[in-house]
Amino acid sequence: MNARPGRARILPSRRAPARGPGTPRTFASRSTSVGFTLVELAMVLVILALLGGSLLVPLASRIEARDRQAALDRLRDIQQALTGFAIIHGRLPCPSTEADPAHPRYGVEDAPPCSFAVEGRLPWRSLALPATDPWGSARLQPGDGWAGHWRYRVDPAFTSATIGADTVPSGDLQIRGHDGSRITTTDSQAVAIVYSTGPNRRADGLNASYSASAPTYQAGAATAEFDDLLAWIGRPLLIARIAQAGRL
Repeated sequence: MNARPGRARILPSRRAPARGPGTPRTFASRSTSVGFTLVELAMVLVILALLGGSLLVPLASRIEARDRQAALDRLRDIQQALTGFAIIHGRLPCPSTEADPAHPRYGVEDAPPCSFAVEGRLPWRSLALPATDPWGSARLQPGDGWAGHWRYRVDPAFTSATIGADTVPSGDLQIRGHDGSRITTTDSQAVAIVYSTGPNRRADGLNASYSASAPTYQAGAATAEFDDLLAWIGRPLLIARIAQAGRL
């Protein structure tokens, strides 16, 4: 029989056959498995380990470069502070040799005339500067080491009297390169030297041998055996700065 116009034809619904007792339940198959196998997990861990190891070396290099740059910046601040001290007081400060952190003169310059019997440290309190380089730490007891504290040597002629255009060095401070060549000459002789012992926190090369009578220091690029950072003030520059300030 044909359906009448305007009426939708309703088809009979088809029911799934009833599942009888004992008929197993079926599920749709999955195209992918859930989670990782042990092999896949092991491969992921190996890849992460390799990536982590490859990042450690560049990170350590960046940290060392950052610290060295910070030390160089502080050395420039020290040079300016020493020059400012000379402009204000007419002389350079003596080293600080007081070893007791509880002593009121700790970190303060020794009274002139300077003593060079032992290697002195930068009088950071007299200059209002940090006591250590980026690798140093504060000392708490008189017997604590000086690792990371700025080492300082000054020409005695520039500490005992007012600096003038005719003031000439008397301490014969010498600075040499890694090959032993002279960096300072008679005309540009250093009148003040400051250095950091670097990341290894010990004096290297010529800096490791302190001499009260024949002071010779070493400066240069970092190597496997040498990582000290040294700066100095030459006589011509210091006198020029004092003259510019109208104190000469």
